[in-house]
Amino acid sequence: MEMKLKKLWPLVGAFCFAAVSTVSADSHYGSNSSSNGTQQANGYQRGTYREITPNAGPRVAHGADVFITADFIYWKSVQEGTGYAATGVASEPAPGGLASGKIKSVGDDFAPGFKVGLGLNLNHDGWDILAQYTWLRPSNSNSIAMDSENGLGAEQFYAGLEGNINKSTSSWDLNFNVIDLEVGRNFYLSQYLTMRPFMGLKGTWQEQEWKTKATTSGEFTPQGHKDPKYFGPVLTDKTMKNWALGVRGGFNLGWYFTKCWSFYSNLAFSSLMTDYYEVKTKEVVVDGENKLDLSNINNDSHFAVKYVGEVELGLRWETWFYDDSYHFSVQAGWEHQAWINWGEFANGINSSTQDMSFHGLNLKFRFDF
Repeated sequence: MEMKLKKLWPLVGAFCFAAVSTVSADSHYGSNSSSNGTQQANGYQRGTYREITPNAGPRVAHGADVFITADFIYWKSVQEGTGYAATGVASEPAPGGLASGKIKSVGDDFAPGFKVGLGLNLNHDGWDILAQYTWLRPSNSNSIAMDSENGLGAEQFYAGLEGNINKSTSSWDLNFNVIDLEVGRNFYLSQYLTMRPFMGLKGTWQEQEWKTKATTSGEFTPQGHKDPKYFGPVLTDKTMKNWALGVRGGFNLGWYFTKCWSFYSNLAFSSLMTDYYEVKTKEVVVDGENKLDLSNINNDSHFAVKYVGEVELGLRWETWFYDDSYHFSVQAGWEHQAWINWGEFANGINSSTQDMSFHGLNLKFRFDF
């Protein structure tokens, strides 16, 4: 019996050592004050004894932790589904055949705009808050006329003018306003790579107006009417007004090859609850003093969920000055935005939905103080 007890002493000793080690560890990590003097709760506080992802700022010394941004943008705006006339359409049978035609459209324009932003670097774990407003006002107009080889037909009229038009003109205007509000944190993934994930809200209010005018090559009777006959022109006015609010998230990457120079890339995605509160079409025939209303359609106000994708790639230069009390950066990049099934125009009983997109130059300035 004594020999069996002697064999157990090593096991008892190992158990006692493990128990003492556990109590010592709990005493070290479970104290109310950590090694850096911060108060801990329930024996553990996240991030008190090692920093997993160091804050990448940018921050300034002895500043207010406030920063402002200003962007000059030069974007091409494209609203799909804005074709208004087509060549290759004959008013009478053409035994010799017609030359190949094409569809003429508007809703495609490069235009200048701007973004302005106000941000704050928070004291909590390197987080920051940014609010940014985007303003853009593209406008596009063009015309197409019938020639000897091509007839000209209407794409957007109810008047029954196919093959009876000698010239058509159209204009498109967009009133584009967006506010982005985001909370993020910029941190180092490696010595030369930073990442800033963010989450927030996106809001927008917009208005599109699309007008078309067609002059006829002779008198005609509007579709669905017996009398009278008109010479035109025929005018169509389409309007779309909406606002939207939803969730936006994404991340920014900084690829540094020196202290001051880096490549950057931005990616964001939004899901928006959108209110189309005015979608209407009005078409009239004008003949001297006479006017005939052909259509006056105003779709019911309705909500729909729409999606927006954003991506940007560019080059950035930044510097600190006056004893690191201020930070300044300038960057130039190319941005793409896709507003999926965003454009809705009233076309008879049903409304067609088409994508709206933007792409172009972003020139951004940032100042931290």
